[in-house]
Amino acid sequence: MTGLLMLLSLPSFAMSVEKEIELGEQEHRKIIANVGVYNDPALQLYINKVGQRVAAESSREEIDYTFTILNNEMINAMALPGGFIYITRGMLMHMNSESELAAVLGHEIAHVTEKHALRKINRGKGLDFVNTILAVVSGQPGIYELGSIFGGVLLSGYSREFELEADAVGAEYMAKAGYSPLAMLDTIEILKAKDRIEIKEARLENREPRVYHGFLSTHPDNDTRYQEAIRESGKLVRDYDEFIKTDEFLQKLNGLDYGPSRQIGIMRGNQFYHPKLGIKLSFPQEWRQEPFTQGLQLVSRLDDASITLITGKLYPGATPENFARENLGMRVREGNKITIADLPTYLGIADRVDSRYGPRPVRFAVIFDKRRRLAYILQGAGKHDLRNIAADRQFIASIFSFDRMSRSDFQIARRPRVQVVRAEPGTSMEQLARESPITNYALERLRVMNGLYPDGQPEPGQLIKIID
Repeated sequence: MTGLLMLLSLPSFAMSVEKEIELGEQEHRKIIANVGVYNDPALQLYINKVGQRVAAESSREEIDYTFTILNNEMINAMALPGGFIYITRGMLMHMNSESELAAVLGHEIAHVTEKHALRKINRGKGLDFVNTILAVVSGQPGIYELGSIFGGVLLSGYSREFELEADAVGAEYMAKAGYSPLAMLDTIEILKAKDRIEIKEARLENREPRVYHGFLSTHPDNDTRYQEAIRESGKLVRDYDEFIKTDEFLQKLNGLDYGPSRQIGIMRGNQFYHPKLGIKLSFPQEWRQEPFTQGLQLVSRLDDASITLITGKLYPGATPENFARENLGMRVREGNKITIADLPTYLGIADRVDSRYGPRPVRFAVIFDKRRRLAYILQGAGKHDLRNIAADRQFIASIFSFDRMSRSDFQIARRPRVQVVRAEPGTSMEQLARESPITNYALERLRVMNGLYPDGQPEPGQLIKIID
């Protein structure tokens, strides 16, 4: 029996602190190696300070807690045995006060002190003891099965029993540390709002919702028990003070990266830029970027059409036409030699090409950049296409939008970041959404991010988070 399996064979309550920490450290190394730490030392130092303040009030003094910001857009916070606590930059982006941050960290600390992960192992509820690698398990960029043993826990959360216990115990810890436990309720509402818009988006996009901790099921609106337990913890507050003003807290999030950490190029609205290659394209409104190991992939809202962009190296004597027929092995039904962005191009339709939906007819373009010795290959396919291509007009429009980036484009094509700004009289969330580079559902996402969902508006003078 391996050392890891020997650890797991012990009942959770019989496991020594040393072995619990050893188990956590093994999983911690995998998470750090595969997801990565967000590179902001000042913000990391601040998160650790708040976390240690709450952890000092926990029931397990023998644990040394480690707090880490993960470089991931997923709205999540997680805990491993042995005191390893994680908060993603996606979650941080949705916090609006230090008390809300303390609530998230207190909740995760409670998962450790109450040994929820180890108790779940004892109950045998679907944890994978065999898989020892991190793997991408979702169709959304940046969503990972974190850890091998605890992957399911980290993504889907715990049972309602354990989640409510973590709320109540975490509220006690944060109250003793001087934070109002009512912030726990605010945080839960933010996470429930996040789940609501994800379910709404999934319904519109004809897909399964990516709801990870299931706050709507563990904290239903008609169940007030968890609210009463948290409010009861308010009696434990010691010398309550917000330690840091809300404005100062928000300023700490200024400049936080927005969007996937691992992506090809920059999407701003429906415009794609690739600064390294110096190219740009536009795509239909409301199409979204999806992970694609070979290059760029955009799919329609209903995922019934997709377009991809990949590159290939030119070889001696290559032309766009023979590259398509010989190198790509396309059975070209019709094709034309044209010029796009002053570059030689072969535009056509090919039958039964591998696509997101299996073998389909595709609208394609092979564009040659001889100076870079690169071929740009664009392919559009429809989910239900047999011979005709339903979205052909949209594919052709994207193909003909291919162009070289101008000097001003390079100024635009920077990574979107959180910007903290002060609302002026007349500022509305609708206006901010129209000006946002967020591709889809900008209004709902900005409202959740600022604690204004479903229909709130900022007060004049209020600091708010936008994406720019």
